[in-house]
Amino acid sequence: MANGSRRVVIVGASAAGLRCASRLARLCPGWTVTVVEQREVFSYAACGLPYVLSGDVDDADELRRTSDGALRDAAFFAAVKRVNVLAGRRAVAADAAAHTLTLAGPGAEKERLGWDELVLATGASPRRLPAQPQHPRVRSFHVLDDLEPLRAGLRRGEIARVVIVGAGLVGCELAEAFRALWGAEVTLLEAAGGPLPSVADTEIGAVIAAALRRGGVDLRTGVAVEAIAAFDDRVEVAIGGERRTADLVIVAVGVSPEVALARSAGAAIGPTGAIAVDDRLATSVPHVWAAGDCIEVRRLPDGTPVHLPLGSLANRQGRVLADVLAGRDERFPGAAGAVAAKVFDLNVASTGLTRARAAAAGIPARSVWITAHDRAHYWPEAAEIAINLVYEPRTRRVLGVQAVGAGEVAKRVDVATGFIARGATVAELAGLEHAYAPPFAPAIDPLATAAFAAENQEDGIEARPPDESFAGARLLDVRHAGERARHPLPATATVIALEELRAALPLPGRAPWLAVCERGARSAEAARLVRASGGTASYLGGGMRLRAMLGLADER
Repeated sequence: MANGSRRVVIVGASAAGLRCASRLARLCPGWTVTVVEQREVFSYAACGLPYVLSGDVDDADELRRTSDGALRDAAFFAAVKRVNVLAGRRAVAADAAAHTLTLAGPGAEKERLGWDELVLATGASPRRLPAQPQHPRVRSFHVLDDLEPLRAGLRRGEIARVVIVGAGLVGCELAEAFRALWGAEVTLLEAAGGPLPSVADTEIGAVIAAALRRGGVDLRTGVAVEAIAAFDDRVEVAIGGERRTADLVIVAVGVSPEVALARSAGAAIGPTGAIAVDDRLATSVPHVWAAGDCIEVRRLPDGTPVHLPLGSLANRQGRVLADVLAGRDERFPGAAGAVAAKVFDLNVASTGLTRARAAAAGIPARSVWITAHDRAHYWPEAAEIAINLVYEPRTRRVLGVQAVGAGEVAKRVDVATGFIARGATVAELAGLEHAYAPPFAPAIDPLATAAFAAENQEDGIEARPPDESFAGARLLDVRHAGERARHPLPATATVIALEELRAALPLPGRAPWLAVCERGARSAEAARLVRASGGTASYLGGGMRLRAMLGLADER
């Protein structure tokens, strides 16, 4: 395909479209590469928008600049990348037989653009609620144009009460921005049982919920918005028989892929509602390709088609597609959906399947939970993180990893993503090699510790969820005195430090024990000792430290 001159037209000047265009112009300098974009301002880091609102990024123009300070406008792409960007023109129809694209200009005038290869990088648009009114006080937060009206209203003191519908990534980031910088009263509504439901199981979701509430956010979960009424001076949201009055409502319930142009070209739409592509990013129509937030991809590890609108994936897809168009044998292998977020003082990262998503796909899954330090525990800047490792018991295949805490979690999720992508088992994860020095990591990485816990669980040393009720449980507290004082257990707990447990075995009675320590490692060892002596025992996954992250350490 790389021989001769070709006309490549790309619709969409965001991550996938411009990454594809820029690389293709380098690989095939004799080709004509044209990008059509309906907005005048383009090529900005949309994932950074909440951080401009929060004040972490001072100037929105920084989202449009390269790391060297160049502004990514049409002149930049023409001069540096040799890519022609037609801004302010909307692609309204694609004729696959005639190889033409119909464009509408600012004055509604129409023009036709010929192509040899057509790339659809049309992105996605914010979803709307069924009864969402069209009103300035009811908004989405998706593009650069959404930013300035909010900042202006906050500066003038016109926005003091905000309701955010949807506790996904954008909703959680906006909750912090409104609350931490501007001091607004924030109500965050989520229909699921906890925040970030698509990337966090209930236990990790509860840690995130605790961080939101510590930050002063009024988080309401398991609630559906019944109606929104907007007025000149306020907006009212009906939920569960009550009304919340606010100055502004942000609807952040996800995005839908833009597929109208694909339909006009005759391209097949997949079961997710996004454009169906193969691993070369080809649609069902010859010479029509697609990449970015408008397509569905193969989910790792199970192969299910999913819609994963992530900037990291869009950039990778744009590069892969450029290579394919240039005649190289490249493939996009699918994605585990690795994400990260900052929720006030909590770092959050996740990859692969949650238990809930595994169950929906018909995959039996189990979890183990560990709490560990991100660096050597004696290093002054060491911080704690908690990991939820999800795996398939029959094959012991790693399905997903979720990590939260004050320490480095994204690094662990990045490493786990590589293991998930190749279908690795917990034994392989246990054998991971990592760069070790006390300032950077402990001698055994927390990921490996989680894998050890999964192997132990399949050997019979069962981890109980960190939110397990202590009511009626026969608790075995193997901690030291200072630890017991910090996070007390019910007075009925049997207290035997791990160092003294062997001498006390076998323990009296036949009822099962729940062993408890601070992070889970000692209580797992205690459970093994009790079992070896003829008793029955499990242990509290993640220990009392993880239970404290959930806000349950004082529940006795």
